[in-house]
Amino acid sequence: MKGRQLLHAAALSLLLLATVAHAQQAARTDPGDAAALNAVFAKLGQKAGTSWNISGDPCTGAATDSTNIDSDPNFNPAIKCELCTGSGNTSVCRITKLKIYALDAVGPIPEELRNLTALTNLNLAQNYLTGPLPSFIGELTNMQYMSLGTNALSGPLPKELGNLTNLIVLSFSSNNFSGSLPSELGNLSKLEQLYIDSAGLSGPLPASLSKLTKMKQLWASDNDFTGQIPEYIGSWSSLTELRFQGNSFEGPIPATLSNLVQLASLRIGDILNGSSSSLAFLNNLTSLNTLVLRNCRMSDKLLSIDFSKFTSLSLLDLSFNNITGQVPQTLLNLNSLTFLFLGNNSLSGSLPSSIGSSLKNLDFSYNQLSGSVPSWAKDSQLNLVTNNFVADSSSNSVLPTEWGCLQRNTPCFLGSPQSSSFAVDCGSTRSVSGSDNSVYEPDGATLGPASFYVTGAPTWGVSNVGWFMDAINGSYIIYSSHQFLNTLDTELFRNARMSPSSLRYFGIGLQNGNYTVTLQFAEFDFPDGQSWKSTGRRVFDIYVQGVRKEQNFDIRKAAGGKSYTAVRKQYIVPVTKNFLEIHLFWAGKGTCCIPSQGYYGPAISALSATPNFTPTVRNAAAKKEGSKTGVIVGVIVGVAVLGLLAFSGIFVWRQKRRKLSLEQEELYSIVGRPNVLSYGELRSATENFSSNNLLNMLIQDSVCSIFL
Repeated sequence: MKGRQLLHAAALSLLLLATVAHAQQAARTDPGDAAALNAVFAKLGQKAGTSWNISGDPCTGAATDSTNIDSDPNFNPAIKCELCTGSGNTSVCRITKLKIYALDAVGPIPEELRNLTALTNLNLAQNYLTGPLPSFIGELTNMQYMSLGTNALSGPLPKELGNLTNLIVLSFSSNNFSGSLPSELGNLSKLEQLYIDSAGLSGPLPASLSKLTKMKQLWASDNDFTGQIPEYIGSWSSLTELRFQGNSFEGPIPATLSNLVQLASLRIGDILNGSSSSLAFLNNLTSLNTLVLRNCRMSDKLLSIDFSKFTSLSLLDLSFNNITGQVPQTLLNLNSLTFLFLGNNSLSGSLPSSIGSSLKNLDFSYNQLSGSVPSWAKDSQLNLVTNNFVADSSSNSVLPTEWGCLQRNTPCFLGSPQSSSFAVDCGSTRSVSGSDNSVYEPDGATLGPASFYVTGAPTWGVSNVGWFMDAINGSYIIYSSHQFLNTLDTELFRNARMSPSSLRYFGIGLQNGNYTVTLQFAEFDFPDGQSWKSTGRRVFDIYVQGVRKEQNFDIRKAAGGKSYTAVRKQYIVPVTKNFLEIHLFWAGKGTCCIPSQGYYGPAISALSATPNFTPTVRNAAAKKEGSKTGVIVGVIVGVAVLGLLAFSGIFVWRQKRRKLSLEQEELYSIVGRPNVLSYGELRSATENFSSNNLLNMLIQDSVCSIFL
């Protein structure tokens, strides 16, 4: 009986499997969709996966089951067929999702894509699609999620995008578009997420975007948007994340942003013109965990904000503004705060006596702070470069050696220079001899979000500020084993030091005069060729002695669009107070997320400073080596002199002996050689001085009388 039940169950299972298989075979792809898909794949060099298209029909296998193709990398390229009509042999399915993600598909967007009119989800991100975004894209009116980010698309954005009124998520970031945002985008009333960073756009934001009241996330950094940040953004009450860095906006920041009480992340930066802004609008934004108002013409006191309400705040960056007054204890007491960047402001007074348990990275560089260094500094990364602190025994025990050389009023060797040049192989752990006859010193110290150090001599120092936002493992030193072009010193380019915000190198104790500063760069994380990784851009500004020498400097662009190619920049600058400063500054430009999240900011491979005059001082290192050399030379010379004297003495003695011998021979030739017997001859003649021999006795008596 039991065996019969098992056979019945097995037969039922087989029947169910056969039914499912029949249903899958019965369902077929809409012929128009199948033809369009095949054409798109053919033009973009793609093939259907074996997990779907099982029977030669696209809408089979994983295309129709519960597989989530969005999150599973094993299904790529992939489709989903979720709209089927009819039953049995008459069942026809439409393609609703198409994914060709990060496969380096090359070419323009195929015309046949327009025939996939049932698409609700299109993901063509991280490829190398070229040409314009075609206007027929506006015919795909069922579209809800469309990602075209990280490609090489160009030209203006088509106004037909405004026809996609069902869109919830739209991304076309990291492309080469031009012109302004079409006002028709205001028709996308269901839009919740818009990613347009590094898209190449310009002009003011259209007033029609005020209708996008369901917006939750807007990334719009690294464009050239102008005018003021629109006040209507304050009406997007559902907004949780806003990014406006690296544009050309004017101040002030609209006070209406205070209405965005759900904001968790706010990043605004690089507002260079217009009126200054206060911090007052922040008082209501107590849900923030990330707040960046960097280089925004902020002019206010920190005490105007009740920071005790910001219990979720983990990162605060108000650097490069005009923040005045003292640092409030309530700010440093926040237990959730991990990163604090307040550098390049006008803060004064002393630092608070305690900090929160999570706060480990603090930047107060380039302010007017004074007093003693607090005891908590020993357990934190603390950057105090260019303030008014005075070095004492307690501060010297917790801060890097020679830190006092980088304070405002106590520069080392002011008026008494110790060197006339220096060279650094940035990020390297060993010295390198360059083809320019300079010895590039190693620069392999571990620098974090708020750190600095000074070389032991000291002849130079370095300061780093910033944290790589969104990076899994943000690295401040990068490495490549690639062979570099356009240089005789490929070893100088194996390593580079990188920074997410501000990187400074200092020459200390230099003799005053004009110097040639040489900066050397090479890009090696954006490979050449038609790949989505090649679309990355590293852009930053270069300052030397406080003067901007390069704006929006792009290493790869300067190298003719090539990676692994050396670029040298040289500037003649004056040193007037025995001090030189080289500053690499990220102004919000460049891609943020290529080849990975949180990858941006300046990078440098090597630098040097050489005098344009005849120096009267040697480098400190050279003096040290010179003293060693002097000792060695002194010993060698002393040994040589002693050797020469000894040789001279021997030579004189041998000459005298030879002269005496010649004179003796000359005498013997005149008077004849005397009858002198040798000891051997005497011994033989006396039979070994035998006592039996009378002659022997006579000789012994004679000899003894001689020695008595």
